[in-house]
This record gives sequence, structure tokens and C-alpha cells, in this order.
Amino acid sequence: MYDQEQIVRCVNLDWFELHALEPMNDPHDAEFFSRAGLIVSVREYGTRVYRQMFTVKDADGNPFIEVRREPFSTGSIGIHTPNECHLRLVNAACYYEDAVQRVRDFLDTYHYTLLRLTRVDICLDFEKFDEGDDPAKFLRRYLQNKFAKINQGNITAHGTDRWDGQVWNSVSWGSPTSAIGTKFYNKTLEMYDPASNTYKKPHIRFAWLKCGLIDDFHNCTKKTANGQYTPQIWRVEFSIRSAVKRWFRIELNGHERKFQSIHNTLDMYDSRDKLLTMFAALSQHYFHFKYYTSGVTKYECPDKVLFRWTGQQTTYKVGREDMVHLLGEGRKQIRPLDTLLKKLREYQQTHTRKDLHDAAQILIQAIEGENIKSDMRNPFSYDELLTLQRVLSMKADGCKTDVVVLMNEVRQLLKLNDKTATF
Repeated sequence: MYDQEQIVRCVNLDWFELHALEPMNDPHDAEFFSRAGLIVSVREYGTRVYRQMFTVKDADGNPFIEVRREPFSTGSIGIHTPNECHLRLVNAACYYEDAVQRVRDFLDTYHYTLLRLTRVDICLDFEKFDEGDDPAKFLRRYLQNKFAKINQGNITAHGTDRWDGQVWNSVSWGSPTSAIGTKFYNKTLEMYDPASNTYKKPHIRFAWLKCGLIDDFHNCTKKTANGQYTPQIWRVEFSIRSAVKRWFRIELNGHERKFQSIHNTLDMYDSRDKLLTMFAALSQHYFHFKYYTSGVTKYECPDKVLFRWTGQQTTYKVGREDMVHLLGEGRKQIRPLDTLLKKLREYQQTHTRKDLHDAAQILIQAIEGENIKSDMRNPFSYDELLTLQRVLSMKADGCKTDVVVLMNEVRQLLKLNDKTATF
């Protein structure tokens, strides 16, 4: 049964894409971000609309934003301007606590102009509905016409036909061109990989762990007084696909000509609490069911209560100490060094002064050495690398001080213990 004092909502973004303009006279291609010191993964082919497609990684080397740019159709007979692009958060990055703020920072740092949000998916994961209903049983009864849905008449269902009956694992409402699409499906089943007998997407499993939906991160299991079991986690997901800048329309009570406008801007999604508010608003319009009664219009039938939005609603929080889980299992903690290594090599190629070249070469060899890669417990190794990174940044900005003198000055500011080391 529903307990408003204890419920924690596992609400998240699952897709975040926007339409933007890059600076007209400063093409933001893959080389642009490489020169900025970021790691870029380039796809060999583009899309139907854009020639180029690549993924920009964050400072830790984790995939962050997918960029599609350089549209095919431009010029006097084209439908796009040359500097149009689409930016999409990669799936794992959507689950960060500050996902939208990171998008905002990316736009500001690289001087993009936001045109509109093109697609935002908001999802809620749960094992049971608030009143204790089993999602699989509810879906079966709905497809047996026990309930009628308000809004979105188009329906697509997926499942298996067994000797003892059909088993349904997903259903979606709305057409591909609808402003709002709704999906209801078994997320545990979708994430399971039978070939390896493991579960994919560690960032989603981590969200489940934080919300108490599971207590075993690797096996997606949960312990009870009766033993261990694999909970079937279901997801309701709303996909907002707006062709209008700054707002989108939701259908009211199934009437095609009655709409309500909702803001569709970055600040509507920049916290998990705001995501919950948006999800609650959408669910009352697009996940609204009635008990079916023959000969009675659906609007006169009683509601089937699945979620209750009264009382205290809480969301899970992710602190900085949790970020290692969000970055995925098995990621190397050497990623920041890989980023610095790339910067050092680029610096060598663009500077001919022997002292700068030699200083960079010493650090390149150190990073490539197995000792520094395996001994991340030594704080001086990494701090010295950060020191040189600062020095090189200052030299690139036109500082005239000798590199060794500048290095020692920065080291003093950082209050390192090993003040006698030379480079």
C-alpha cells in the first residue's frame, strides 16, 4: 500500500536533446574540441541530416555530449543554416544530479545559441504501483479491456504468446509525430543480457540501488525475510517532442481541441525534484486510466488510481562521492592523465622552444610509464602533473616567465612537500 512518509521516487532524465547554433565564424568540429583539450570520439559517418557526428568526453574521459553538425541542406535552396547543430546528452550523463546544469555550462563555455529542446524523456522506475498493484498484471488487465485510457488512442504492445496465454512486457501510446509519447515497460527485462547473464547500464542500476529498488548492484537482486529475489522493475516514460520554442502542449481529458501549454526550457528540468513535478503533471494526463464499464462513457467511469501525488514526495540524491558509480564499472581512474597526455602532445607540436619541448617530453614519458599508472596512491605524481598543466596553460596565454621558474612558483602555491624536484 501507498505510504506517503516513506516513498522515494526513482525519477530521471533518459534522453535530453536540443537544437542549437554554433558560432558562425568558429566551426565547432571535432578538431575544435580536441584543441580545447577534450577527448573526442568521431563516428565515420553522419546522419540523414548532418554530415558530422562525434561524442565529446568530459574531463574524466567519460562520454558526455553527442554532437551532430554541418547539415547537408543549406544555402539558398536549403532548409538549414550552416551553423545549425543538434546536441544530445549521452544516456549515462542524463542520470547525473546536475545533468542539465552541465548542458547549460557547455553551451555557455563554447558560445552556442540554444534554439529549442527537441526531445526530453522523463521516466519513473518502480516495482509496484502506489496502491500495491503489480505492473505486469495491470498491463494484462488493461489489454483485456478491464481499463480504458484517457488521451492517446494509438497503441503498440509487445510480448510473447505462450501456451498458457500472452505475456506482455511493454506498451506505448501516441504516434511518432505526437508531441507527447508514453511508454510503459519492464525495464529489468530490457536491461538483461542473456548472452552474458548480466545486466547492462550500470548508471540505471545505481539509481535503483540508491532508491532501494535493489540491494545488489551487480545482480539486480533484493533480499527479504523470505530470501533473495530479482524484482521486476517497470518504467513509465514520457517523451516530450516539441517543434515549438520554449513550450509544448498537452491534451486535456482526451479532447483533441483542448490543450494546455507547459514551459519547455532548461530550467524546467535542472533538478530531480523538478523532474518529479513534470512527471506528475504528465502522468495525470497521459497515464490516466478508468475502470471500463459497458455502455458508460469513459469520463463517467471511476478512476483507476496508480500513482498518488498528494502528501510528501521525495527523490533520491547523488553526491560527489557517488560519481564513480555513475561513471560505470571498470573505468580506469587514469582518465584525467590520458587527457593531460593528449594536451602535452599537442603542446609539443605547436611549440619549438627546446626547454618547453623537453619539459613536456619528461611528463609524457612519466605518464606513459607503468609506475605512475599503477601507483595512483602517490599524491605527488598527480599533483606535479596538475602543476605542469597549469604552467602550460599559463605559457599558452602568453606568460613570459621561464618555464622552470614558473613551475616552482606554482608548486609553492600548491604547497607541495617535495619542493626540491626539478624538471
